Amino acid sequence: MTDLRLAAAKVAPVSRGEPTDTCQRAWIESEGQRQPESEREPFLGSVCGKETSSRECERLFGETETKNAGIFHIDLEACGGKRCLGTGELTPASGSSVSRSASSSSSSSSSNDDSHSDAKLVDKSRKVNRRKRKQPKSRTARLLQLCQCCPWTVPWSLLVVSALQIAIFTCNNDALSQKLIFSPVRQHEVWRFVTYTFLHAGTVHLVLNIIIQILVAFPLETEQGHGKVLLVYFTGIVAGALGASVFEPSLMVGASAGVYCLLMSHIPHILMNFRALSYRYYRLIAVLMLCISDVMYSIRHCLTKGNLQPRIGVAAHISGAACGLLIGFVIYQSKVEPDSSSAIMILRVLRYLAVVLLLAWLGCTVLYNLDRSHVIQIL
Repeated sequence: MTDLRLAAAKVAPVSRGEPTDTCQRAWIESEGQRQPESEREPFLGSVCGKETSSRECERLFGETETKNAGIFHIDLEACGGKRCLGTGELTPASGSSVSRSASSSSSSSSSNDDSHSDAKLVDKSRKVNRRKRKQPKSRTARLLQLCQCCPWTVPWSLLVVSALQIAIFTCNNDALSQKLIFSPVRQHEVWRFVTYTFLHAGTVHLVLNIIIQILVAFPLETEQGHGKVLLVYFTGIVAGALGASVFEPSLMVGASAGVYCLLMSHIPHILMNFRALSYRYYRLIAVLMLCISDVMYSIRHCLTKGNLQPRIGVAAHISGAACGLLIGFVIYQSKVEPDSSSAIMILRVLRYLAVVLLLAWLGCTVLYNLDRSHVIQIL
């Protein structure tokens, strides 16, 4: 078997330096052409008997014929092979075994694949870097992209209101404060029912109102829109002033009535969009906890300090909260219609009832203030 394989394959000597006891012979068997398997075999014999470098063989024969080549070696250690004195070739003795080395071919092919993959990765990274250099993103573009990815909407309406409140508080103009403060004996100056919300009794009062109103308006402006939330806020402010003029006629400043109106308007909003909202139970619990905590603080303040220093407008707080609970059913819209007809009917009944109660409350308080200002008697 060994002689037949040697006769079929063309054998070329391999120059590997000094001769050793363990000699190996390598050759390439292909369809009339030869090519080195990798750069680990620096010299392979050509057909004409001359030694050719591996890089030249790759240039001559190409990469496709490497796959057809097979590498064989003859182990002459056991049979005592010797080098010929004239030609320097190895002469295998009888009984030498010829085996096919699949490991060398697989290792060489894997090395070639690794080199090609490395080259591709380098080119790809260069392309990416070149693209980034051509189209750099500014900080403004990154901020806009981040805002587009964020599901929440910035509460611009309440931010503008808060900025006005801070500006007026910073000015600290007594003449301006006298024009804006709510006075129960000047009901004919109707702007005072709105402008008192831009005045505050102190820094703590201002900071607490601004923080709470922005946090409360944040989800509402995202889910209902800026205009509706702003309308609810100022309706609560007017309702708080009307309630205070009826039940607690005194000088009043602050935005607590509007904050309570926004806070309680969460309840109709959650009920109308119960299926579409996420974390609806947690939001209900948060609203109730805020209301209960403020009510407990007001009760404690009235019992310990007699509602003095500072004076809490309890009537304005209650009026604003009641207005928010009613006007939420009137203004807010449901994103997902209920499946059952009974749920649709219940929402309609609640909306009509809220409209009637809100108009009745506002009408009664307006008539009361008109009577106190002697407008009805003049008419």
